Amino acid sequence: METIELDTCRNELIRDILATDNIEVLRTMRRAYRHAMNRMMKRAEKLASCTYTMEELNARIDEAEAEEGGATSEEFFAQMEREMPWLCK
Repeated sequence: METIELDTCRNELIRDILATDNIEVLRTMRRAYRHAMNRMMKRAEKLASCTYTMEELNARIDEAEAEEGGATSEEFFAQMEREMPWLCK
């Protein structure tokens, strides 16, 4: 999302909050906001725990290529070109 869109969305939300005189609505909005932020933080933590260094990625690729019956990337792409030439144009 672009900065202008973010600022516009924030400003609209702030105006709506400031115009609200109902305490229950404000409490509900606060709970919803905290719930949404917690979900986003958990999602970010999950993504961060799934990252690999380049060395780890290369080791995993080497392992997969060394498996019995596995094909190297060159062999795979050659097979793809033979079987589905329209994809390689």
